[in-house]
Amino acid sequence: MFDRKPRRPEGPVLLDRVIDSGARRVAVLGLHPRAGARLALSALVTETQRRGLPVAVVSVPRVPPDSDIITADPVTRAELPAGAFLATAERAASSSEAELTLVASTDIQTPLGGLSLYRVAREGAVDLYGPVDPDPLADVLGRLAELSGATVFVEGSWERRSFAAPGVTDGIVLAVGAAYSATPGRSAAAVRYQVDTLASPPCSSQARAAWAQAKAGRAPVLVDGKGTVQGVLPEGLPDPTRALRTPDGSPVDTVLLPQGLHDGFLHSVVRLPFRCRLVVRDATRISVAPVYFKAWVKRKGSVEVVYPVRLLALATNPTNPAGPDADPVEFRRAVAEAVPELPVHDVVLDEEGEPRRPVWKFWQ
Repeated sequence: MFDRKPRRPEGPVLLDRVIDSGARRVAVLGLHPRAGARLALSALVTETQRRGLPVAVVSVPRVPPDSDIITADPVTRAELPAGAFLATAERAASSSEAELTLVASTDIQTPLGGLSLYRVAREGAVDLYGPVDPDPLADVLGRLAELSGATVFVEGSWERRSFAAPGVTDGIVLAVGAAYSATPGRSAAAVRYQVDTLASPPCSSQARAAWAQAKAGRAPVLVDGKGTVQGVLPEGLPDPTRALRTPDGSPVDTVLLPQGLHDGFLHSVVRLPFRCRLVVRDATRISVAPVYFKAWVKRKGSVEVVYPVRLLALATNPTNPAGPDADPVEFRRAVAEAVPELPVHDVVLDEEGEPRRPVWKFWQ
């Protein structure tokens, strides 16, 4: 699959967006199951190899339905060219069809054994199974980048989206399918909400300074208008909103949320008679229903981040496993209209001169 002649597309393809961004550690983040993240990764690898650029990849294990426990399945299987660098677990490496050469071992353990760095000696399918936790993943991405000189792609799902956090990666490609919601149009609208959430603005320098003091704790931290920490929010309060005041009784200006923003807290504060700033580390720590988020913002509340994420592009997938599939051109257009500030690609349509094949089904 890697011996086709270079093509000349009429316009930019997804890889062009990545290269133009200057990002060197790029997350390919699927917004939902079967969003097409794995095919987007495959397209990025293929185009990178076609241009004679170095290739480096890793994947974060998915979460089985209705579970928060990482298991040995499923892995991400990707076709990789000779010379590509990758990180994967020992048992995943041994089940790969490609011939791999061990480059370096790590002390990271996974359900499939120790994680190591490899180089592809003979092209073929490789099972990718990387680390889950952000800190070891950041280390692996750094080592892959150093060894390969490549832009490193890490693929994963929304349930484990901390892999895409700033500091781990420095750019995100979002993948979304027509199956995200009941209809392609509603799926496009759902993308709009996720982009708004992920694009939450940076907090003030005062809040950032206070965060440095508060980030190690678990309880929400209360900050006044001068950026001074006024204490923490006690746990177990039946109505936490009554405690969102400084010692002199005035409303707090900012609430720092080291553990992230979730429905329970936002549902409470949306009823406040005043508004404040809710600050999280980064937008991957926001997990709230659209109705609460929109109500809070509509009532002049704000959600801000210490470290902003950088969105590079969207990749659309017209396949709907429950059927019927969306028209690929129309679905890409609907998403582009919903999110005009980001480039939107269908990586199959990007293949100039080739008929659309049901390759989205390959990864199911």
